[in-house]
Amino acid sequence: MREMTTVQYWRRTEIRDCRLTKCPLQAKGMKLTLWPISGVTITVKLALVSVFLIVSFAANAGDPYVPMKWTKFVKVEGQSEPVPEQWLQDAEARIAYSLKLPDAVPKAVPFDFKAAYWRSWVPGKPKAELQYFTHLCSTEAGEWIFKKEQNVEGLYFARPQSELTTDVMTDPYGPEMPWIQRIFMLTGNNAHDQGSQFVNPPFYNYRFVEQPRRAVDWQKDITDPYVRLFGYTTERERDYQGRLVDSVKKKTPMQVLGIPAPSARHGYTWRGVRRLQDREHGIAGGEVLIYDLQTKEVLAVRRQFLIAALNSHGAGKAMWEVAASCPQVKAYPHVGEFSQFAFDILGTIEPSRTGKKP
Repeated sequence: MREMTTVQYWRRTEIRDCRLTKCPLQAKGMKLTLWPISGVTITVKLALVSVFLIVSFAANAGDPYVPMKWTKFVKVEGQSEPVPEQWLQDAEARIAYSLKLPDAVPKAVPFDFKAAYWRSWVPGKPKAELQYFTHLCSTEAGEWIFKKEQNVEGLYFARPQSELTTDVMTDPYGPEMPWIQRIFMLTGNNAHDQGSQFVNPPFYNYRFVEQPRRAVDWQKDITDPYVRLFGYTTERERDYQGRLVDSVKKKTPMQVLGIPAPSARHGYTWRGVRRLQDREHGIAGGEVLIYDLQTKEVLAVRRQFLIAALNSHGAGKAMWEVAASCPQVKAYPHVGEFSQFAFDILGTIEPSRTGKKP
């Protein structure tokens, strides 16, 4: 049996009353608050709020989790630092880490860990981990767009992923890229949920999305190396008087077809970003990239860092599900963040919207 844990996340909030054993950790120029809401009474004044409901699943009883250890690192073309070999587990991961970024994307800037440590002892100064997080956010986080395409019918999502467990998401070294992987935890591992991240009219208006075939139930009858998801349509609902209303309902279901190769011109992928002593300081970075499948040219990249703090899972654990992110990366109002980046770069024939503010 699986145990379900629900956690709510507020990002960039101002605390007015905090009835906790410890109040949220704060950094200069921003306020971060991280906590599980179960059994806790709080009053908050929200500013630029992003709300996530993160549903995570504990590992099956009887299958003890073995914490991740990084012992071997591999130099890759797309990163300044060698990455753990666990991050290169399949062909699409290796392609993701081979993608070279244009020179306009900021490079890693050295950080003085020793000075940060001594500065943290000065009353009123932030801890070393917050200094490092602020440094990474201010020097590297952001979004860089080099080319946009219009009238795009579909894309190739190179790295779909099955659900992660709570054990992985509370392991400091467990997730490769918790920023996006915590969003994947909200996506069901079935054809409809996998496809509707991109094909869900009238909001998400790609005609199709393609993926590598995986060993999952809804693909068990497919022998081709890739799958295409398409065909899902909706129609407006009617009220009790027969009048059309704004809500929609399913008209035709999501369809799945095996294909020998992707037909899309552009790919969408993600990868972790490793920086010196990042996980030791409770920090994890990551990038999402839009690229040309043939030339491997990167059209756009978004880079983000998370900091996990106020851990309620116990010593040696991290709260990646609710970790705070850099304010330098523009916020989205909900988990449409992952889909919206694709729509921003690869415009659909009918405009798509995920609730992003203009």
